[in-house]
Amino acid sequence: MAAEVQGLYETEVIAKSQSPDDRNLAFKDALSSVLNRVAAGNDIINDQAVRTALSNASYYVKQYQYSLVENRSVFGNGGSEARTMRVLFDEQALLNLINTGNLKIWGESRPETLLWLVVEENGQRLFFKPETMPAVNVAVINSAKQTGLPVLFPLMDLDEQRLLSVNDVLSAYPQNLLAVSEHYGVVSILAGRVVKTHDCWKSDWAFYFDQRIEQWTKSCGTLHDAILIGLQGVYNKLANYYAVKPYVIEMNVVTLKISGILGMDDRNRITHYLKSLKMVKSVNWMNSDAGIDRFKISFEGNKTDLEEMVGLGRVLDPKDTSTHGTNELDYHAVPNRFH
Repeated sequence: MAAEVQGLYETEVIAKSQSPDDRNLAFKDALSSVLNRVAAGNDIINDQAVRTALSNASYYVKQYQYSLVENRSVFGNGGSEARTMRVLFDEQALLNLINTGNLKIWGESRPETLLWLVVEENGQRLFFKPETMPAVNVAVINSAKQTGLPVLFPLMDLDEQRLLSVNDVLSAYPQNLLAVSEHYGVVSILAGRVVKTHDCWKSDWAFYFDQRIEQWTKSCGTLHDAILIGLQGVYNKLANYYAVKPYVIEMNVVTLKISGILGMDDRNRITHYLKSLKMVKSVNWMNSDAGIDRFKISFEGNKTDLEEMVGLGRVLDPKDTSTHGTNELDYHAVPNRFH
């Protein structure tokens, strides 16, 4: 399943003060953070085009805003002038930047990653539960936001608890874990274990994607570091797989055949929904015949990604009809719950 990730070109950083020098340093930190979740390539920060951009990060800033830092204690003495800075960058300017270098761009449509996480602390090894492990949950949420990855958590219902144990995560024989993961319909699966030692957190990770398994570890660090290294590894693998050069993204056209549209208001609702999708650049209603409305859609990217994205919003359900080799997609309109 694919999800559309919002806010990739916006981030928050800490500025030591509101002085021009500290502001520019914060812009540089913010630009580095954004580029690390939209660009793909070897050693992103040392790409010549990126290094040039980081030396003049303010050029790419579209908007910025200061706010008070919630936890001043992390700055120690002299931290009273520190501010949180929200920075929004100019997307088109950054696309132009990436296009001049050796990097590629990974767009907003990204596959969900199913995360199986085991937490080991005080001699106990448990499946991660957001409601009972708030510190781990914050680290996961922040790491997912930092890497721009849509993360899906397993239900861990009675059936899954019966079929899986914590020992199945990172097992040398992952067949059981992968079998339980199948009904989630994802192409990206991350299994990990974070372990609390006396003074730090360690983590081990296994990533299942494209019929391959890759593994890595984090020796010792903060809880955030231990979680981030797992999701950063996923980003690196998926970005290199899905990213393209900006100029390679071509405009395509497809016809959507939609049944179940009830009148003009419903047709306008469907049109508005389609226009809201990031990949879609234009929507034109063509005709209605035998209960089927036809829309001409121009979009950026590939047909498979568009097909997944259209079905995400619970407005249009894909029909079980084969459209392989055609320039059409078949859907049924979900009734408007608020009508």
